[in-house]
Amino acid sequence: MIDRKPRRKPAKANKRKRQPVDWKSHTARVLRALMLAGCGIMLVAALVLLVEALVNSDHFAVKQVEVNGNRRFSAAQVVALSDIRQGVGTFDLDLDIIGQKLAENDWIKSAQVWRKLPQTIVIDIVEHQPLFILNLDYLYYVDGDGDIFRVLRTGDKLDLPLVSGLSRKEILAEPQRCRQRLQTVAELLEELKRRRVFGLGQVAQVVIGDEGRLTMYTDPYGVAVLIGRDNFAARLDRLERIYPQLQGDLNRLSYIDLTVADKVIVKSVSKARKKG
Repeated sequence: MIDRKPRRKPAKANKRKRQPVDWKSHTARVLRALMLAGCGIMLVAALVLLVEALVNSDHFAVKQVEVNGNRRFSAAQVVALSDIRQGVGTFDLDLDIIGQKLAENDWIKSAQVWRKLPQTIVIDIVEHQPLFILNLDYLYYVDGDGDIFRVLRTGDKLDLPLVSGLSRKEILAEPQRCRQRLQTVAELLEELKRRRVFGLGQVAQVVIGDEGRLTMYTDPYGVAVLIGRDNFAARLDRLERIYPQLQGDLNRLSYIDLTVADKVIVKSVSKARKKG
């Protein structure tokens, strides 16, 4: 027996009635957005033009160049080396390139250039200060940092201690080791500058020997003074205690050895003796 139940009709899906598009309101919103964007673009463009006009105006034209750190050069010479001209726009200058150009000069160790707005350029330089002369076939100035910075030319002063013992080949092959040895020489000479009994004026030459050990040669008579590579202050203290007694006999001395702890060994041409 077949049970025939009445079939239910499928429920009809609820259909939402579509609202008509308000094209007028939509268009108004788009137009407002475009107008705001256009205003923003015009404002930015106006600001760019205003800044450009201001930057290129006489308000930012260079009227003064300040120079600091100069001792060997006058301020006018530094400005001439920089090639900064009065009236040029301060923002037209490439300050890094100007600093590099200044540092190409033998005597200028470093140069920094910066703006002091609205109309001033400041140049801070550090000059090389020669401490001794290095003999490398040609003669070169060396500063207190061990930097070889200038080959001597006609008219350069020669009244500095002469240093030898390094070769050009060594410096090219081992620049860092050689620079450290030159720094050791500079350390010794700076200590000598502070001395009154045996000071820089009593030293004619310094020779860099094996393993960087230093030997000074006296002025006058060129007596060798072995001082090693460290403890310069203590060793010079020992020398100064007896040097007044030795000065009159320098022409008869072979060498003075300061490298033995707590002693000064003095060897004459004929014999050696110790002084404590």
